[in-house]
Amino acid sequence: MPAQFNLPPLRETLPMKILLAVDGSAHSLAACRYLAAFPLGKPTEVEILTVVNPPDVVLTGQTELWYPQFIEHQEERARQVTETARDAISHLDASVTSHQMTGHIGHCIVERAKENQADVVVVAAKGHSAFERVLLGSVSDYVATHAACSVLVVRPEIGEDGQPVQDVPEGRIGHATIAVDNREVSTKLMDELCQFAWTDQHHLVAITASVKLEVFREDILATTMEEAARRRTEARRCADAASERLLECGARSEGYSIEVEHVGEGLVDFAESNHSDLIVLGDTGRSALSRFFLGSTSRYVLHHVHCSVLIIR
Repeated sequence: MPAQFNLPPLRETLPMKILLAVDGSAHSLAACRYLAAFPLGKPTEVEILTVVNPPDVVLTGQTELWYPQFIEHQEERARQVTETARDAISHLDASVTSHQMTGHIGHCIVERAKENQADVVVVAAKGHSAFERVLLGSVSDYVATHAACSVLVVRPEIGEDGQPVQDVPEGRIGHATIAVDNREVSTKLMDELCQFAWTDQHHLVAITASVKLEVFREDILATTMEEAARRRTEARRCADAASERLLECGARSEGYSIEVEHVGEGLVDFAESNHSDLIVLGDTGRSALSRFFLGSTSRYVLHHVHCSVLIIR
């Protein structure tokens, strides 16, 4: 990746398409509020998606007595959930529509994102303890892994009652960690990030994380000292160049380069120590196979970090 990130042409005509998946839970409502505070670029189109997941039953004479009423009840609830979500993002300067589907929830979200050519899918994560974060949640994990577009997995702040905090102030994303490296995916990540409406109220830290020399065997280490020094310098240049680009996009920014034993763990620790509200990662997964495996670093961060995660594809 070149040391300088040039500004891309702004999207003056094409709207940013966002698919907001909701299910009526407190976590889902928190994701709506998080989106409402996100510095979205203009113009923006938001489609609120609800999915009715019918029970896996064999239709018999008895089930036919209650199954239609059950589906009707679920569809009515989905309409109520849509209206609640619409109210939660009412202050968002965007065109808002809604859509309802029936089937496997994760599959429906991914398919609708593809059909509607969404730029970003927004979905809530429901795990907050260290154990729950590793499990993440079947829906958010499925969407983050299988969606062809970018995915914002919202992990809301949890109060003392164990529920998402209800009152989210405007400009919630005060601090964000932006992971970059010397691959082309980081250049594309920066292009996408600069489409958002960052201001000096947002503190974005561009960071490169590389593996410490100590993890290599001594015989390998002796032959790689010079190369490692060159890479260390390049990593810092990469972080500084990304920081300069973010400054040009309106945000407060700085660059950091860290050496860690495990890149994913290093990024998680850095985001936590800096009280980040968001961590941003780039992913090259365009094919179904590469999306299935995701990136090892992206997957580790997604399952371990305390804050929300934006995976840019």
